[in-house]
Amino acid sequence: MSLEFFDQLLAELSDESHPCTVDLRRCGSAYFEFYAAARSLRDNVDSRSSMKPFIDRAYREMSLLPPSESICWRRLYTDACLFCAVSEVSDSVQDDDAAAIEAVAALDRAIIIAGAPGRLDSIHQLIKDIQDNHLTLKSLKASSGHKQSLTQMYHSSAFSLNVPCIHPPPNVFGREWSQKPFVLQRYGYVQGWRALSSWASIDYLCAVAGPGRLVPVEVGKDYRTEEWTQRLMSWDSFLQSLDFPEHPAQPQNEVLYLAQHNLLMQFPALEGDIGIPEYVYACPDPPSCYPAYKPPGNTDGLVINVWLGPRGTISPAHTDPFFNCYAQVVGRKTVWLAPPNVSDLMYPFDTSISDTADKSHNPAANATEPSMCNTSRVDVFPDSAEAEQASRDAFPEFWKEVPQKAMCVTLAPGDVLFFPPGWWHAMRSEETSFSVSMWF
Repeated sequence: MSLEFFDQLLAELSDESHPCTVDLRRCGSAYFEFYAAARSLRDNVDSRSSMKPFIDRAYREMSLLPPSESICWRRLYTDACLFCAVSEVSDSVQDDDAAAIEAVAALDRAIIIAGAPGRLDSIHQLIKDIQDNHLTLKSLKASSGHKQSLTQMYHSSAFSLNVPCIHPPPNVFGREWSQKPFVLQRYGYVQGWRALSSWASIDYLCAVAGPGRLVPVEVGKDYRTEEWTQRLMSWDSFLQSLDFPEHPAQPQNEVLYLAQHNLLMQFPALEGDIGIPEYVYACPDPPSCYPAYKPPGNTDGLVINVWLGPRGTISPAHTDPFFNCYAQVVGRKTVWLAPPNVSDLMYPFDTSISDTADKSHNPAANATEPSMCNTSRVDVFPDSAEAEQASRDAFPEFWKEVPQKAMCVTLAPGDVLFFPPGWWHAMRSEETSFSVSMWF
């Protein structure tokens, strides 16, 4: 690969007025050391390991700061990954699959870990160039086994109400519909999404990303347990862990879940497969149950994440500070909801403990509104009658009061669930499930 892009990056680093450089200079002496190392790397690509100290330093600094205060370190992490990737596949380095895969992985880490501020379009183009020139898309190996017969999941008594289904859809997302959850079944707007068919194809999902991609996954059935962790893994390997039509899952010893990840930012070709329902631009008033509501603070006032996981994957009951438009794309998912006025009965984790604990352990934690990082200790989806009885013994006030106010719905492909901020909600996948959440 030509080093033209490498030289372009160096030129930007030397331009004190360039937006990326303005931010990078806030890293202090680390910026000057980084610039010197990048210039040296241009003359000697075999020294590409010189970028690792800057990647490690930036990661440590990012981990200590909220996103709004870590922009300079996210810039440094991103640019160090860029230089590392370009040097991996430069003309001076042996052209092999291993180097190209490592280059793509470095660029994916810049997107996933740092958000690739100011460099996202460049990274997407560089990944495509590396894939086109150095890698070949290979068909995934189908499992030799057969799909296992599924046992019926235990039906919890943690709810007594059904989520209202509205038909026809309301013309205006007024105050009446901003106060409580409702479902639009087989919503016409979503029924036109290509994603309803294409995202059920493992071959399509592999092709749209291209070879060599990494994604962040949760490992473990429940993030409240000590065994739970997170890791970056191959997109292809993750897909093979799931059951798809005509492509049974490869045997797994652990539960893998791609949860609350902006996959559309990482794989932008997926954006064309969905649309944004007009309701998310309705600018609803704060609901009476959550008067402190404010929309997301980003430019669009909208946060889009996807959720992809196997049958039985659970997100424990927790709260979020935004309105949620939750679209079910592939498979079925059961959602449990309860109003904010039951919070005192939800047995949330001790605030004093959660404030000092590692927030990264809780994927429901919301960096925008840390005070809303509430997760219940109650299993609203117990897996057996014995487990439910144990929960009743441990959390009697919940089982005495909350089920009378809680509601539940099983979403099918094409269904859209809306619910207000502050509502407790939990999710369980009834089969391989692909969902899109839109916080607004």
